[in-house]
Amino acid sequence: MVFLILVGIVATIVIILNMMDSSNMHKIEDHFKDKKCENIVYSKGSYKGICGDEVMEVENSFEVDLKNNKKSIKLKDIKKLDDRALTIIINDDYEIEFKDKQNKEKFYNELKEKLNQ
Repeated sequence: MVFLILVGIVATIVIILNMMDSSNMHKIEDHFKDKKCENIVYSKGSYKGICGDEVMEVENSFEVDLKNNKKSIKLKDIKKLDDRALTIIINDDYEIEFKDKQNKEKFYNELKEKLNQ
């Protein structure tokens, strides 16, 4: 009987956490859509996108605060762009990490294209 109660509690916690995570993802995705972002990628716990005149990264967490969980850099402020393994380094101090090479290459090429416009 105790075992069934423990399993029920664990299952309830898992369901609640899954619902919270899903809600957060929708908030972040809606934020990117509102900013008219292109090439939105989810990798390594954060969403990355090229949004009009800036590159934006929003970390996914249990409490989404788009002011504090967001990092961005204006395209006009990008002076140097490095492509290393699974990381794009902007101006030697802003790193955007990716899980797989295909997403990184696509993001990097689109970013270079935006910078050359």
